[in-house]
Amino acid sequence: MDKHHKLADLLLNLEKVMRQVNVWDMPIPSEEALTSKEPFCIDTMNFDQWLRYVMLEKFKPMLASGQSLPSSSCIAPMAQEFYRTQDELAKQAIVSALEAIDACLNQD
Repeated sequence: MDKHHKLADLLLNLEKVMRQVNVWDMPIPSEEALTSKEPFCIDTMNFDQWLRYVMLEKFKPMLASGQSLPSSSCIAPMAQEFYRTQDELAKQAIVSALEAIDACLNQD
């Protein structure tokens, strides 16, 4: 399976996991929030919002058009920090999904 197809499957899995642990349904961030220059838009939205409305949305056109994918990724550590004070089930499931995405993007 090529990297684009593998990543598409992993992103679908992330959505599935977010739905299962009830962090999928949330308000859409404002246009202003989406223009944040900070990593993970940490100054304008929570991490769940960033995953759903920034990360997943940026990958969709990349995958659809076959564009080059990022050659490195380190999202899981941010998730570990964010979910440190959250429900353990959500933390474990989402961090695992993001570790798989990181591994896919970090492979040669």
